Amino acid sequence: MSNNPLNTKKLFNELTFTDIFDTFDEEYLTKIAETNPDQLKRMCIFLSLDHQMLKEKYESTNKKEMN
Repeated sequence: MSNNPLNTKKLFNELTFTDIFDTFDEEYLTKIAETNPDQLKRMCIFLSLDHQMLKEKYESTNKKEMN
């Protein structure tokens, strides 16, 4: 058993594509849009899917657990 101070399983389970996307600066996203618009389109699809999954998780969560 490792002596890892970080709970990496929990850390990566909670990491979303939105978290990653938010790290991209405007200049980088503009470059992607200019050089590879299909890639930017896929990224937007991932953002939409991520949002939908978060919405479904929220709706299925017991509201008492959230307080």
